[in-house]
Amino acid sequence: VWEQMPTMMDTWAGARGRCLDKPVGGTRGWRLPSVTELASLVDPSLGPPYVPPTVFSGVTGIYWSATSLADGDTFNKFSVSFTNGVVDTTNIGSSNNVWCVRGSSTESMY
Repeated sequence: VWEQMPTMMDTWAGARGRCLDKPVGGTRGWRLPSVTELASLVDPSLGPPYVPPTVFSGVTGIYWSATSLADGDTFNKFSVSFTNGVVDTTNIGSSNNVWCVRGSSTESMY
């Protein structure tokens, strides 16, 4: 389950905390999505923001994922840009948009 309208910005650590504390629809238990989950929302056949406007609103810019880099880099995390549909990395001290998701996750996704 995805937030319909993600709107906040924060550092990576702040984003994780915001999702954990966020009461959306009266429920808690939200989390940052894996890079695989987040990138699955990108529809390259659409122009920016690359997501169906009938489903989501307010999507713009770069969003944090919970996924770490495989090389053990602790200063960068994967992120997804809905400005150009690209998966990239961002320094954890930077501010990106936060899009919380709710549902089961497996460690292999991170």
